[in-house]
Amino acid sequence: MSATLEKAIEEARTLSPVELQQLRALLDSLLAKSGPAMTEDEFEAYLAAKGIIAPVNRSNGEDGDDEEWEPNMVTGQPLSEMIIEERW
Repeated sequence: MSATLEKAIEEARTLSPVELQQLRALLDSLLAKSGPAMTEDEFEAYLAAKGIIAPVNRSNGEDGDDEEWEPNMVTGQPLSEMIIEERW
């Protein structure tokens, strides 16, 4: 917490109930004026710019590999059945 915020909190604790209501009304109006919330992509970009997370790389299927992908056909017993048998 910044020193400025700590000082503001200390000052707020000394206010009368009427003054606290006025402060609350002011804070509510300031918060209501804020812009729309960030999208998930905007938030990820913000965190990446701050260095908090690594940049998110999404290809969104642009390379075309997803359309051509086909699963490998495997013969034999399904893996899930093999696991169940080994556990018994």
